[in-house]
Amino acid sequence: MLELQENITKVLAQTGKLRRHLVEQATREYFATLDLAGSPGAGDFEAAQARAQAVLKQELLAEPAMTQINGGDKLDEDSLALLSLSFSTIARPLRIPEPAATAAAKSITLALAGAVGAFAGMVALAPLLRLAFDMRDLGMVLGGPLGALLAVLLVHRLARLRLLARILPWLFTRSKALRGVARSAHEKVVRASVKQWVDWAVPMLAVFCLHRSGPPTTQTDKDRALRRLGGLVYALHRATPDALPVVAQELIQDAKNSGFEGLEGPPAFLEAGRAEAETLIWKQDLQNKYEMFGDIAEGDPVRIERPAVVFGGKVVQRGLVRKVRDRT
Repeated sequence: MLELQENITKVLAQTGKLRRHLVEQATREYFATLDLAGSPGAGDFEAAQARAQAVLKQELLAEPAMTQINGGDKLDEDSLALLSLSFSTIARPLRIPEPAATAAAKSITLALAGAVGAFAGMVALAPLLRLAFDMRDLGMVLGGPLGALLAVLLVHRLARLRLLARILPWLFTRSKALRGVARSAHEKVVRASVKQWVDWAVPMLAVFCLHRSGPPTTQTDKDRALRRLGGLVYALHRATPDALPVVAQELIQDAKNSGFEGLEGPPAFLEAGRAEAETLIWKQDLQNKYEMFGDIAEGDPVRIERPAVVFGGKVVQRGLVRKVRDRT
C-alpha cells in the first residue's frame, strides 16, 4: 500500500503540466460546442459535456500521455489496448453542473411595469396620506416613484422563475449565449469539474500501469535472450570437435546471464567421472516445478531425470523426477 501511494504521488508530481493541458483543452472544447449552438439548452450542455470527456479520454489514453504516466517507460500496443479497455470499463462520467437560468424581462416589460407601478402607487398612496395626515399631494408625489420601483423589482424577480419564462415568452426572454459574468462564472465551474475528473483519472491509470499483467519488459527480455541463444546454437552447430567444449560453455554462460536458473557450477562435460544424477526429497510444493513419473509420496527421495527450465523466476517448462528405488 505504501509503495502504491508513493507511486501515485510521484506520477502526480510528474504529470502536473499534462493535467493542466488536459483541463485547458477540455474547457475549450466544451465552450466551442456551446458556441456552435448559439442559444444553448439542456441538450446542448449534455453534448458539450460528452465532447469534453471524449477529448479527455483520447488525450489521456494516447501513447505520449501513457508513457508519462508510466514513469517514462513506453508501452506496447497490446498493453495500451488493455489499459484503454480496463479504464473505459470503470471510468466515471464527467459531471458539469449547468449554469443558472439566464432569463430576463424584456425592456418593454420593464417599461410597462414601471408605468403601471407608478399609477398604482399614486392611486394607493394619495388616499392613505390624505386620511392619515391630510397630505394628498405628498401621496401623489411619493406614490409614483415608489410604485414604479416596487413593480420593476417584482418583474425582475419573476423573470428568474423558469415556469413563467416558459409560459409567458412574450414578457420574458433568454440570453442567446453565455456572455459576460454568466460565462465567466460557468467557466470556473467547468474548470473545477474537469480538474476533479483528471485528478481522479491519472492516479487510476497509474495503478493500472503498476499492476498490469504481462509487463512488456519481460517479453523484451525473452526476445533478447532468444536472439542471443539462437546465435550461439548456430555457432554450436558449426563448431569443430576441438572448439565444441568452448562454444558449449559459452552457450551455458550466456543462458545463465539471460535469466535461466539452475545452471550453477561447472558443466558435467568438463568434469571427468561426473555422471550421477541429482537427487532431492520430494515435497508437495515441488509439483509446480516438476512432473512425477510414477507414484511419489511426501518425503520420498527422487532423482531428477529432466531439470526444470526456469527463466526470470518463472517455470517455463516443468522438469521430470522419478522415485529412487531401494535395490537391497
